[in-house]
Amino acid sequence: MADNGKWTVVNPATVKGAKKSQDGKYLRFACPLCGSKQGHERRRDGCLNLETGYGHCFSGSCGALFVSEERQRRNDEQREQQRAEWRQQHARQAKKATVYYDQVDMSRISTGDYPMAVTSYLKQRGISPETAHDAHVCYTTRKSQAKGTEGQDVLFLAFLFIEEGEVRNVQYKSLRKEFQFEAGCKVIPWNITAALGAETVIVTEGMMDALALMECGYPNVISVPNGAGTDLSVFDEFIDFELKGVKTLIFAGDMDKAGIKLREQFIRKFQQFDVRIVEWVFHSEADGDMLCKDANDMLIKGGQDAVRWCMEHSQEPPMDGILRLSDCEALLDEYYHNGLPEGKTVNIYGIDHLMHFELGRFIPFTGLPGSGKSTFVDNIMVRLCCQYGWRAAVFSPEKWPQARHYSEYIALITGKRAFKSSLQKPGYERAKRYLEDRIIHIESTHRNTIWNILRRARWLVTHYGVRQVVIDPFNYILLEGQRGEIESTVISRVVQQCVDFAHEMNVLVMLVAHPKKLSNDGSQKRITLADIYGSMAFYNQADIGVVLYSDTVTWTAPNRTMQHMRATWVDVQKMRWKELGQLGRRPVVLCPQNNRFYGCREVSQNPLMYEPLPFDDIDWLSGDGEQTEIDWNAGDSEQSEIDRLSGNVEQSSAEWHDGDPF
Repeated sequence: MADNGKWTVVNPATVKGAKKSQDGKYLRFACPLCGSKQGHERRRDGCLNLETGYGHCFSGSCGALFVSEERQRRNDEQREQQRAEWRQQHARQAKKATVYYDQVDMSRISTGDYPMAVTSYLKQRGISPETAHDAHVCYTTRKSQAKGTEGQDVLFLAFLFIEEGEVRNVQYKSLRKEFQFEAGCKVIPWNITAALGAETVIVTEGMMDALALMECGYPNVISVPNGAGTDLSVFDEFIDFELKGVKTLIFAGDMDKAGIKLREQFIRKFQQFDVRIVEWVFHSEADGDMLCKDANDMLIKGGQDAVRWCMEHSQEPPMDGILRLSDCEALLDEYYHNGLPEGKTVNIYGIDHLMHFELGRFIPFTGLPGSGKSTFVDNIMVRLCCQYGWRAAVFSPEKWPQARHYSEYIALITGKRAFKSSLQKPGYERAKRYLEDRIIHIESTHRNTIWNILRRARWLVTHYGVRQVVIDPFNYILLEGQRGEIESTVISRVVQQCVDFAHEMNVLVMLVAHPKKLSNDGSQKRITLADIYGSMAFYNQADIGVVLYSDTVTWTAPNRTMQHMRATWVDVQKMRWKELGQLGRRPVVLCPQNNRFYGCREVSQNPLMYEPLPFDDIDWLSGDGEQTEIDWNAGDSEQSEIDRLSGNVEQSSAEWHDGDPF
């Protein structure tokens, strides 16, 4: 045996006093570290797993760890192989750090006078041959790759990309708009040297547009190399030299959809400059407004004066996120005449006093496992569907398969479990047709990013009129962050995206989030919104924040006996607007037959006691499949609710007296 630092190397073939187990998997022997101590003689405390090659001492006093010679040899070989792979990878990375580009073969490119076809083409585009020559535009003959002329020799214009006096690349443009690039050569902005010493530089989307502006007297023009598909990082290496003295960048791109997208990218990238944009719209007293695609199109249709007019009327890019009173004046006037909206109630006794539901709001729910978070949110969602026709989109991976989830919805709507033994087929079919139209599931995939979930929710809002989106639970969302970002920052960004989605699409977003792991001290801790795992954004961004926990309610029966029942307490801990409710908590109880929550009536204040309202099995849909005209708002006082306790009717909302303890 040999000591190898942490591990003691063992040779099973030579170790003394060794004995194998009956199954041949283990080798027991005297521990070389503690076997000679008094009381350890003749003991085989050392054990080696012959399959894995690792073992330890069972005496509990020395803590020896054993490894077989064979396992040690294999470990050394693996470490050496890993070192070799690391050296190869490091060499590959070092090789990639230096990029080598192919050199342009200029032998077939003509720099002399243009042939008649090229001259005629340029004049048709409003560009003189002299302007093209001054911009290093040459010509050549190349094999065409376009359909119809494939393999034929075709005349091309050759736009030279010059940097530090060297031709780095060439873009070839046929007279029929076929484009080719030199393969393997460096990609840079075209005519980038025109930015040297200039305070104002114009950037176009193509070289023909740049030539059009040069023709109109604008010499400091450069072009992106590959049109609207250009990666603007090609400008990065020129920021500190060619563009160092530039103060103003004028983006004169195309007016089509791709051009507008490139413009937006350009504005975001070059925020350190004074960026201005050109709209190719020429106003004429005689002809009115002339709308063109790009600079060259404007030169052909409107002439040089039209191009100059557009350039002189370049503007700062519109600033996003600026709102004036006039932008929301209609809604403001509605508040003035009708008051602030109070949201929708769901007619659960006691809960309607605490919170109302409004489109455009974000409501997180949390609670310990088993507190009824998901079932309570389902109750709210289904009631909003039935009472107000708000269709719902549900992302609920834990409720799989979706058929079981729909079965719970049917029980909520019909008041009976969705089984043949308890629910007749007409009611079952009626509920199915209703749910087909009202509640749509967003399936879980291997890419459950918040962007992917909200992308599908946005489509459902647009195409099916969905008004509420449920995400249950939050921990199924795949978090994606940048290198170095802490988890709380990533979670805060996801929460903000949910809030922005609710505002932008004017939908109610309800999200179920689990709390962080709490220490178990033998009693159930009352948690808060701050206990939601990962970020305080759940509390800060919430319009209404709800915590659910389980506890019992007790009351005195008519025969003077004490009764008790397990209840879910709904604790509203965040309320952004007083019109939507107030802070406080109330108990609700769950009917196991249909998963409906029912409110509890306060029967005593000292001590505080609540009595659950009777359960019912009313079908919320009528016999012909249409929604029943249920008098959801029947009754306006607590007394009217109490008077109906013996009847088999739905719960109503109620006005609450100021003395109610919450």
